[in-house]
Amino acid sequence: MKRAEYKVPGGKLLVADTEVKEGVLTTVKVMGDFFMHPEEAINDLEDALSGKDASQIDEIVEEFFGGKEITLFGVSAKDFAHVLKLTLDS
Repeated sequence: MKRAEYKVPGGKLLVADTEVKEGVLTTVKVMGDFFMHPEEAINDLEDALSGKDASQIDEIVEEFFGGKEITLFGVSAKDFAHVLKLTLDS
């Protein structure tokens, strides 16, 4: 399992844990001190990423947030993609 942390400039802390096997995200966990409404949307994001090609993180996150009524406080969809991609480099 790889972990990355990202402090959004002027915002909140995002932490991501991922596990990748043969280029596929097998485990995805995102946490931090951000706020998301509805709260269960974080579980839906993790599910949307699990089992997908790790090279497609940007597209998956963009599609996820673009297709749902989700309110974010202190972070953006791009911040989620960024911290997830950081785990791939660690």
